[in-house]
Amino acid sequence: MPPLLSLAIVLYSINSVLLAALAYVYGRTALSTRAKYPLGLFVFSTLLLLHSGGTAAAYLFLSPYFLEEAVPSMFIMAVFELVGVGFLLRITL
Repeated sequence: MPPLLSLAIVLYSINSVLLAALAYVYGRTALSTRAKYPLGLFVFSTLLLLHSGGTAAAYLFLSPYFLEEAVPSMFIMAVFELVGVGFLLRITL
């Protein structure tokens, strides 16, 4: 497995943890306020959590099928998503 792909798996795993924290905060807010906006944020963060977890699993189990040329762009997308989710968590907390 290429090292960049291993790093992408780690980054998507970190994304999953951050998104689980966001889903917890948004879910708690939605339950306490009964507002629609935090409920929408909860649904969004939960779906993005499923995406990140699925991507990490796909990268892990399907890595022999990926072309070597595609790995750098896959890693860059993982970095972009981690920065975005990290920023969102920072302004949420």
